[in-house]
Amino acid sequence: MRTDHAAGAGLASAAAPATGLGDPVGMLPTVELAPRQARLLMHRAGGTPVYAYSRAALRQTVDRVRAASIPGAEIYYSLKANPHPGVVTALASLVDGFDVCSPGELETALNSGMPPEKLLFTGPAKSAGEAAAALAVGVAVTVESPRQAALFSETARRLGGGGQAVVRVNTPYPGRTSGAATSPNQFGVSAEDTAEVVRVLRASPLSLSGLQLFWGSQYSDAEVIRAARNAALDRAASLADEFGLSLDFVSVGGGIAMPWCDRDPAVDWEGLRSDGPGPDPTAGGPLGSATVVCEYGRSIVGPAGVLLTSVLDVKTIDSRRYVLVDAGMNHVMIASRLVAGAGRGEPLVRAVDRKDPGALSPAVVTGPLCSQLDVLARDVLLPTVDVGDALMFSGVGAYGPTFSPSAFLSRDEVKEIVF
Repeated sequence: MRTDHAAGAGLASAAAPATGLGDPVGMLPTVELAPRQARLLMHRAGGTPVYAYSRAALRQTVDRVRAASIPGAEIYYSLKANPHPGVVTALASLVDGFDVCSPGELETALNSGMPPEKLLFTGPAKSAGEAAAALAVGVAVTVESPRQAALFSETARRLGGGGQAVVRVNTPYPGRTSGAATSPNQFGVSAEDTAEVVRVLRASPLSLSGLQLFWGSQYSDAEVIRAARNAALDRAASLADEFGLSLDFVSVGGGIAMPWCDRDPAVDWEGLRSDGPGPDPTAGGPLGSATVVCEYGRSIVGPAGVLLTSVLDVKTIDSRRYVLVDAGMNHVMIASRLVAGAGRGEPLVRAVDRKDPGALSPAVVTGPLCSQLDVLARDVLLPTVDVGDALMFSGVGAYGPTFSPSAFLSRDEVKEIVF
């Protein structure tokens, strides 16, 4: 059962609020936010609910994933985890490039100042319009089937230019623990189609300059992560040799989890830092001078964000205390029963300002929606709260507003600020 930790030693004091991570190596790192600072952020946003993302925490998380990555590899941030322009702009000077999945994300990435040559446009089934948008800008694009190879080839000819093609190779996702069975997925080119894709691209105006071997997300076991990285690098080298490819770019995914529910397994950060996956891939060898990239999303932005929400009502039904807040599953889908809850435990939530030093007691935190699914935390320990008090959900910097069904019940959208 998750306990309130408003008075914990890891939180910043009201006199000197900090904005980094309270526990940069622990299971559930949280943004340090003193009560007064939280209240000021709510006033700045013009009320609640509001997501607040910490620039200081973003710097710490980028440093952490870089230290846990393949030695010498570049770090790309995947905008799908959080495309807020302020977050993306803050990360533009911290990471080496961006992974984008739509024209909207592409524009956000370009507006942040990231050079086009440091962008990778991904996605399993791109439209003709998306192909044209990506090639018009000059960003690298992933090709995931013979049909997609033909689409990009035709688009490049129509635009009268070239472009950088990165073949995404279908890579089964490993099990969550060492030795567990792999899982199939719909992404990338099958082994049977690889030769055809290479043939089409070589006959096109495009340059076949890279490979992507993305092997999954939300892994915490260091042994599994290292093995997947090694397998991706080995397979990239094998494909380069088989097809005579001169590679400039090899992406091997990221995979590192963001534990934010109290039953999620902790990431073995120390294991990833202390036992690297082998020689520096930039120092020559089978991949030559290719730039090796690790892509990350939730492990960078997840710990850097909090959701502040105000209490609208408190009531007891059949001896169960309900705390009703103005944030609902339409604002924070990841905290709903559809994502959290069964098997994962509960999100980290606490009272912003614990006025009553008395005992904690279980509470069910629900939103304002007319839906039984609108339960954000079940039987978490909270102090006495009343209407007007504020709660804070921690570790929700990834997959927040853009992942949530914001149009449900036609309510106002949640606010977002970067501090």
